[in-house]
Amino acid sequence: MLQRMRHIILLIVALWGATGIWAAEYTPSSVPDPKAKGQACYVSNPDAILADSDVIFLNRCAASLEQRTRVEMCVVAVGSIGSMDCFDFTYELFQRWGLGKEGQNTGVLICFVLDSRDIRIMTGVGLEGVLPDARCSQIIHNTMVPSFRRGDYGGGLCLGALQIYEICTDGEAPEELRNMRSVTNRGQYAEEDEEMSAEEWILTVALLIFIIVVIWASFKGGGKGGYSSGRGGGGTTIYMGGFGRGSAGGGFSGGSWGGGSTFGGGAGGKW
Repeated sequence: MLQRMRHIILLIVALWGATGIWAAEYTPSSVPDPKAKGQACYVSNPDAILADSDVIFLNRCAASLEQRTRVEMCVVAVGSIGSMDCFDFTYELFQRWGLGKEGQNTGVLICFVLDSRDIRIMTGVGLEGVLPDARCSQIIHNTMVPSFRRGDYGGGLCLGALQIYEICTDGEAPEELRNMRSVTNRGQYAEEDEEMSAEEWILTVALLIFIIVVIWASFKGGGKGGYSSGRGGGGTTIYMGGFGRGSAGGGFSGGSWGGGSTFGGGAGGKW
């Protein structure tokens, strides 16, 4: 029940964005860098597309991978990049942040865009022997896309990240990662129906009411009240008042990526 309700809310938000009422579009310069929150952070999830449990798993997976292999894996999940091509967006973001160790270029960036249904895995040149383009394509189409088509975006990204871990370590992913029910079992077993607590029901209803009120107020005000816009590389970026966008600076004791780069290797797909 909880998972289905989450998918309904995501659908409402996506449809809302499609109408142009809330057209939040990211450029490579506006995506929050997860390292601003700390060195152990590898996931940028500004639109809350991923559940907290997915973010926790992905951070654990990426941190363990870096400790064992010095591969820096980052996951970015955003609602929209406007008219910008997903390859160009991922490439520029990879170079801007500098994923992978300097001189070794051992970075991998998984980029998910909800409204255009884009998924791309991009690798540094130091990983192209381990994760060639064909292997990245297989991960996308055989592992990730089936989950995406069921609306299980977090499950698809977690399964893809786990497979990348296994490839980079010759199949030696720790049991902690393999056995987490929120990840690997999603693709193998039917999920149990989860009961929503009273607090979760209240939060869900409040969120839906908030969305309805903002939509009504936007139409009443001609769709102009409470919004500000800026021009980015991919078109106009509209930010809704009250929803903060993270930045590389943000008030935390931040970390940094390793200073690597990419030639654009990897693969992409749609679902």
